[in-house]
Amino acid sequence: MARTADHEERRRQVARALLSAVGERGLARTTLADVADQAGVSVGLVQRYFRTKSQLLRFGVEYLYKQGADRLTAVGADGPPIASARDWISRAARTLLPLDDERRAELTVWLEFLPTTMTDPEMSRLHRDTTADLVGVFAQAMDEAVRRGELPPGTDTPAEAAGLVALVDGLTVHHLITGDDSFSESAVRTALATHLDRLFPAPEGP
Repeated sequence: MARTADHEERRRQVARALLSAVGERGLARTTLADVADQAGVSVGLVQRYFRTKSQLLRFGVEYLYKQGADRLTAVGADGPPIASARDWISRAARTLLPLDDERRAELTVWLEFLPTTMTDPEMSRLHRDTTADLVGVFAQAMDEAVRRGELPPGTDTPAEAAGLVALVDGLTVHHLITGDDSFSESAVRTALATHLDRLFPAPEGP
């Protein structure tokens, strides 16, 4: 068991090195030697765990997506208790945006990987499945909002969840690429809040 744990930790070490190297050099210019140097290991050791660069890239993207999934799972663990389904959705969506240095670095690398989904069937499948899972998580939260009366009956929760994921992705891309006033950190937060204000009707008065 210990050897298996060591094996997985070494693979994660290499994945972190890959993300760091891609963040510095870009995907096209990153080599196995760059990754090995970043990880402080030999190229042979990297190749022991990943026979090809494609295998390494897929594992790196899986690692990246797992980081995001772990943040979603942790929503509500820190800070004030979750007040409503909308509160959870808002906090969860914010964890997917590049609003701190760690997420900004990870999502910059995500942008580097994204074009590979157009030509690599495995990368395409991974992106498609991960996106479908994310839409499903938000759809379930919106279903709960309908049950609680926060969203009106008949709300098309799968469509609204897909729209929210598309909004988050779009805000991420424009913030990272342009970062001007229209897509500053403050503007990104406001855009998300405005979208949720439109989705969730204000409570009726007495």
